[in-house]
Amino acid sequence: MALETNKSLAELTPDSTISHIVSINHEAAEMLASIGLEPSEHMDETLRAVCKQRQWSEVEVLQWIKKYLSVPNDSKTDNTPQEQSNFGENAAAWCNYLKTEFHDPNLELLNEISTNFPRVLQIHGNQYPWLKNMQWHFEGFEGKVRLYFKFEEKKLFRLIEKLENDHGSVLDGTIRELDRCMKIIEEDQKQLHHYMEKVREKGRGFKNPPGACSTLRILNQNFELLFSGLNDQFKKEKEIILPLVQKKLAAA
Repeated sequence: MALETNKSLAELTPDSTISHIVSINHEAAEMLASIGLEPSEHMDETLRAVCKQRQWSEVEVLQWIKKYLSVPNDSKTDNTPQEQSNFGENAAAWCNYLKTEFHDPNLELLNEISTNFPRVLQIHGNQYPWLKNMQWHFEGFEGKVRLYFKFEEKKLFRLIEKLENDHGSVLDGTIRELDRCMKIIEEDQKQLHHYMEKVREKGRGFKNPPGACSTLRILNQNFELLFSGLNDQFKKEKEIILPLVQKKLAAA
């Protein structure tokens, strides 16, 4: 079913009607609404026609929809009960899940924002001065997120995998390292939450000004998607992975 949906998405063009686009994936309607286009008001019109009315880039809007909807990830929904039945107390499996379902899509969003933000700033910086106020905070946030992901994948996840593979004979050094890593993760999450609050504040809540172009609208919505994905990731770590590791360490 997912392959059929992705094939249908790939076949969409700017001359597809809004009705056809949202019939393929209901989330397309939510995405269009999130950038200021209410699908129910334009069902029989083509994406090209609707974007032309707004002076948006229909190609950019369609590419954004295709890219987001073609990548399934659990940060879009809360499937915790099912996840628990799938992974149980296997902390290493939880780490693999976290990387696939959160790290990868969140990093993809971060890369897209990192690419588009300088372009939006250059074009609209004088028109919307608050974009300049965002820049420093976003750069600090971006650097911190990338370090956080790298630390988890290169350090924390590898130690957790070692913990699982040691089968009860955990070395004192591994225990100390894991304990230190978990404290770092908790502190880094606090710092990242602070960065996210500042970026949102300086970005005027990611609200689109009247007449905003499609590029700025997509940028703002990508920020919303990224922050939502990160919050869901942090929640999984805080409520599932870290307590599970602590339990295993206590039993070691």
